[in-house]
Amino acid sequence: MKTSFLLLLVLAMSAVSCTGTGNYSETAIKGEIMAVMNQQARDWSTGDYEAFMKGYHKSKDIRFAHPKGITRGWQGVLDAYKRNPKKSRLKFSNIDITPLSPEAALVFGRFHNYVEDNTYKTGLFTLLVRKIDGQWKAVHDHSSDLPADYKEK
Repeated sequence: MKTSFLLLLVLAMSAVSCTGTGNYSETAIKGEIMAVMNQQARDWSTGDYEAFMKGYHKSKDIRFAHPKGITRGWQGVLDAYKRNPKKSRLKFSNIDITPLSPEAALVFGRFHNYVEDNTYKTGLFTLLVRKIDGQWKAVHDHSSDLPADYKEK
């Protein structure tokens, strides 16, 4: 009976440690992720797509879902960005970061892309980001376009 109780106690403690969120600061996580996103906006706006892609996990497994389809792999995403030679200024707004654990978060927001030919593109995105080797990296990006005149309700 005593052995059964101890085994049950060990199993219960293991379950709690596996499912608990642990000690981490949601504020710190949000700040770290926002710093990456702000740097990405600066890099994009200078046309430095390789630097922009530092915010993505350099893996063949990442997935970018967009209005034209799905692009897989870090290199595929970079190549797609490079195919558009028009310079543009990128801004993010309405960012909502939901930490899921000390190593993962969900990021929702809106992008604003002001293109040099005076066109404007905007849309929504959802990122799954993971802390990999101490740095926050997107491992999944789902972006969709909105009409340029779309207003938040």
